[in-house]
Amino acid sequence: MESVLHDDIIILDCKENKNEGKTYKFLSELEKWYGDEPYNFVMKTDDDSYIILEELIQSLRDKPRFDKEDYYGIKIPCDKEDYFPYQPFMEGMGYVLSWDLVEWIATSDLPRNDYNGPEDMWTGMWFNLAGKAKNRFDMSPRIYDYKGAAETNCFRHDFIPESILVHRLKQDFEWVNTLNYFNVTSGLKPSKFYNIL
Repeated sequence: MESVLHDDIIILDCKENKNEGKTYKFLSELEKWYGDEPYNFVMKTDDDSYIILEELIQSLRDKPRFDKEDYYGIKIPCDKEDYFPYQPFMEGMGYVLSWDLVEWIATSDLPRNDYNGPEDMWTGMWFNLAGKAKNRFDMSPRIYDYKGAAETNCFRHDFIPESILVHRLKQDFEWVNTLNYFNVTSGLKPSKFYNIL
């Protein structure tokens, strides 16, 4: 019903998977679905990520929009860890591509013939091998993992007001802490249909 009313859901013709081509399938089919009215940017993100939409939009306002090969996210490696031969790439918690890169993925043999592997590393690998994604925007520390009790590192730290995306929200209490920090639930009227923690 959502798709019928709003044309905003795509059902991919593939099995649910993490590293067996789901991201390639999504990115490569966007041109077919939206090529007649292309977007400026496309974001791939995980379902355990909270996006602060206003911050995301504001951070994209000054980025090139057409034929600029924009690749935006949190760059890995962000410390001393070596991911050779797949560096650099944007961490899969959430990254943005300009429309020209989406079109390239849809038409290039390189990703079409090699998409099985860690999706974020593979996306970066395609761009690195093809000399694509010339404009790379590392949005650290504004994109990061939920810290919780874990040690701080280059991609995991406490909340910051200028956050764009918080990832690794696996438990309800992590969502509650995140939504409380960003003041998302204040002012919502009580309802018998949900409980605001």
